[in-house]
Amino acid sequence: MKKQKNNFLILLAIVVMMPLLANGCQKGTTNLSQRTANNASDDSVEQSAVAVVKQMDADAKTVVLQDTDTQEQQTFSYNGATTIYSRNNVSMVMTQLSCGEIVEVSYDGSKNLLTNVQVAKDAWEYTDVKGENIDRTERDITVSGRKYQYDNTVSVFCEQQSLALTDLNEQDEITIRGIGTKVQSFQITKGHGFLRLSGQDAFIGGTIEVDQSIFMNVQEDMLLTVSEGEHTVVLRNGKLEAVEKVTVQKDQETLLDLSKYEPIQEKEGKVKFVVTPSGAALYINGKQRDVNRVLTLTYGNYNVSVRADGYQDYTGILHVQKSTGAYQTIYVDLAEKVENVQETKAPAVTSVMPTQAETTSQPTPTTIIATDAPSVTKAPDKEHTITVKEPAGASVYVNGIYQGVAPITFTKVLGNATITLAKDGYLTRSYSVNVLDDDKDVNYNFAALIAE
Repeated sequence: MKKQKNNFLILLAIVVMMPLLANGCQKGTTNLSQRTANNASDDSVEQSAVAVVKQMDADAKTVVLQDTDTQEQQTFSYNGATTIYSRNNVSMVMTQLSCGEIVEVSYDGSKNLLTNVQVAKDAWEYTDVKGENIDRTERDITVSGRKYQYDNTVSVFCEQQSLALTDLNEQDEITIRGIGTKVQSFQITKGHGFLRLSGQDAFIGGTIEVDQSIFMNVQEDMLLTVSEGEHTVVLRNGKLEAVEKVTVQKDQETLLDLSKYEPIQEKEGKVKFVVTPSGAALYINGKQRDVNRVLTLTYGNYNVSVRADGYQDYTGILHVQKSTGAYQTIYVDLAEKVENVQETKAPAVTSVMPTQAETTSQPTPTTIIATDAPSVTKAPDKEHTITVKEPAGASVYVNGIYQGVAPITFTKVLGNATITLAKDGYLTRSYSVNVLDDDKDVNYNFAALIAE
């Protein structure tokens, strides 16, 4: 009986101790959303977390933090007793921290009061990174040969203003911060503006190059998104070339007027060869040309040769100059080869002055740009469309090319694309989007433009 009583006392002691043991395990490091049990006695226990600085209010002495584990946000206060240190343990004030900074914090859970803040020692940071390094399809960014991942929880800032991921353009310069292989924040340190072309008629069909980083064909209505700062713009169309210096302000349009340039009138003549026998091969400066077509050649001298099996080759000099008619006709009559005869008749060549006889119009050549720069878009999906519904009345540009006025539907482009919206009296905006090859139509409703 005594033994049974002792066993009962031991069991009772264990039951009494279990809540105390449970409370003891709850003390220590927690995330921003956790709280200790029994608030009345344990909320004052100091807690800690690793978080991204989302927002600061120096007047109210508050700061909004986003937990790097749970991604939950919470507002904390701070006061003169709050200690703040850099990564190297140098004392700071709260206003010296940047939005997007990754910090280790300790706080009083009962008051949401920060007691200690330090820039996280385990966090990494890269500055002066180009926005073009972001792969929006794979959701990663490559810096110094290393690849880091990001997701929809990543924070984007310009100065102290919070932005959406679509506001981050490939022309921007950014600072990125993270822990391990995950990016926690993008901070735009150098933004972008817009370059509008005017009076570019002489260059349509040619090319435009901005700082050897943007290469495009020139079209009638263009609005390019470029980084803020000074740029060298080069336009070419045949022998016509323009080199202009422009300064682009952040979020502002800069107009480049090209109306002072006029098309160069090429000094060209047209030549028609009539060759006997038919089927002979015609070469001009070593390049074979179509003997059946009227050829357009710039003024000057050319080496001409005509060859045919069983006939003696002809070589000579062709002089192309200004003429009053449609074209100059050149007759070449090759002489047959004669074996065992030392002297042979030279081929007859007759130059006939220009005539109004048949002419062949030459199509305008299409300029194709080949560069080593990565392509931001893939071939268009002609089976599907993109529709920009809002903001209504805004001019819509895709990668600098005018599409129409919203609401507007156009052929679906694939991959990374920049959609720019412009309207008189309003600030121009651009958005960076990734258009998936998913066999679906795409619809966009962007925020209303802000009046100037």
